[in-house]
Amino acid sequence: MRRIILCTILFIFIPALCFSQPAIKFDSESYDAGITTQGDNIEHTFEFTNKGDETLIIEKLTSS
Repeated sequence: MRRIILCTILFIFIPALCFSQPAIKFDSESYDAGITTQGDNIEHTFEFTNKGDETLIIEKLTSS
């Protein structure tokens, strides 16, 4: 009987753990700096939150 209960618990909880993942959500995904000239320093902060159920790890950032 214990074996059946243990197997049932494993079949219920293991798939739930496999689907947990981080999910990044940005307040805005783009920024228009307007007309600039070469050498201008432009700064902008992108706000984001982790909407997932796992830790969000950002390993590499690039700009376009």
